[in-house]
Amino acid sequence: MSKQTVDIIKDLVEQIEATFTINSAIDNGNGTFTLNTDCTYWLTIGDIVEINAIKYKVVSFIINESITIKPITTGGLPVVSTFDVIKPNYIHGTLKMAQNEVDAVLDKTMLVPFVYLFEIIRDRKNTDDESMIERETELRIFFLNSANTSDWLTEDHYENVIDPLQQMVNLFIKNIKNNKLFTDVLDYECTPLINVSEQGNQEVSVFDCNLSGIELRLFAQIRVDLGCELKCKC
Repeated sequence: MSKQTVDIIKDLVEQIEATFTINSAIDNGNGTFTLNTDCTYWLTIGDIVEINAIKYKVVSFIINESITIKPITTGGLPVVSTFDVIKPNYIHGTLKMAQNEVDAVLDKTMLVPFVYLFEIIRDRKNTDDESMIERETELRIFFLNSANTSDWLTEDHYENVIDPLQQMVNLFIKNIKNNKLFTDVLDYECTPLINVSEQGNQEVSVFDCNLSGIELRLFAQIRVDLGCELKCKC
């Protein structure tokens, strides 16, 4: 049996990973350390990073230039050259089910950043046995992270969440293009979101936590999974 679209997207989200390269590290003399780099990926204020088994909190950053960190308990200037960037969580389902799943997480720092695949999913199946295209799909995928909605201005949402998350979206699109299941027919549009709303009007957030992010609307063709065909004759 062919893999469901929700599981294909799950695989792609799980492939979103990045390594932060420390070009130089500076002790600021006030308990914080600035790590210079070429790419900050989707790291933002408040994120927790683990460097050489020590946990630090990101207190500020300049996108694709540096992050400034402070140890959660004790820790000194990092002496390693790289560390793994936090990977996103994945949620899919109807809006109500996604709300329940988000509500169930008491510590939202354990949830963000996360990718939410909105359902109902419209898959148009191909009945032509000679075609290598199994289905065409239209998807709404939200890339989200925490936001300070009470204090931030619009530009703050862009600088602190939306612009960093665009780099996650770009990596996700790259993963699709490198995936053998997808054809070269790939149309998409990105919408910055100050509030995550069902209809896109951004007036009322659909989740019980403060989030900003990007909505990715994607149209793609998915090929017949030849691996599945050979193994299970489905």
